[in-house]
Amino acid sequence: MPGGYGDSGQGNLASRTGTDRTPDPPSASPARHCSVDGQPSLLVEWRRRTSTWEGRVISVVPIDSVGWATVERWLPEAGIAGPRG
Repeated sequence: MPGGYGDSGQGNLASRTGTDRTPDPPSASPARHCSVDGQPSLLVEWRRRTSTWEGRVISVVPIDSVGWATVERWLPEAGIAGPRG
């Protein structure tokens, strides 16, 4: 709504004035190689949870006699090892 209290598409007042105290995600540019449970993986996105961060990770894992499968999952920051920054 022009001139009203709606979202202008430019963020909230705190973020536009520089008073937003939300910490930055652990990595400014996701899409990083990482390791999850010893498996090479790719970190593709971060999301903020209540007091921590979670990373969306894509891994290729062996499946018994079938071969390989792609697994995508959200994991807590502490469960993701490797370069972050």
